[in-house]
Amino acid sequence: MKTMKKFKLSLANDIEKEANWLTEMSAKGWHFVKYKWGFYYFEENLEISYIYQVDFQEATDEYFDLYKQVGWEHMHTEVMQFHYFRADATIVGNKRIYSDPASIKGMYKRMFSFYLVIFACMLVTQIGLLLTWDGNLFSKFVLALVTAVLLLYVYLFIKLTQQMKKNEKLI
Repeated sequence: MKTMKKFKLSLANDIEKEANWLTEMSAKGWHFVKYKWGFYYFEENLEISYIYQVDFQEATDEYFDLYKQVGWEHMHTEVMQFHYFRADATIVGNKRIYSDPASIKGMYKRMFSFYLVIFACMLVTQIGLLLTWDGNLFSKFVLALVTAVLLLYVYLFIKLTQQMKKNEKLI
């Protein structure tokens, strides 16, 4: 069986695009197996095609059982709460995990809260950097790196807020 590894970075707010990309890869015969550090791993099988969905949720056995009962196979979990599911593309009705805007908004709201906690922890830890600032090259490098990450988080929060507002209008 052929395998393939592809590098692709995406932000949490792009999980619909990510799911669509995985579905497109499957239509070409490459089926998602796992994700690790920006790398997607695929196995080739031209005989079947899947639809992929990504969910953000705390997982329980009941959670996985529920999706299994309605035809979704759990493929992978990343960062404890990003769950990748797939379903046979030929089965009618297996197109989306969430079909209502309120559930989609809830997923983005959970993501926002999750990343807000991480963002707050990052800010608190950076107080030490500012308190011990001596202006050397290493400190400047760390400050530039931290600033870039913080700006990325701000961008993520803006995009998640837009997703929540978009789905709020549809409720």
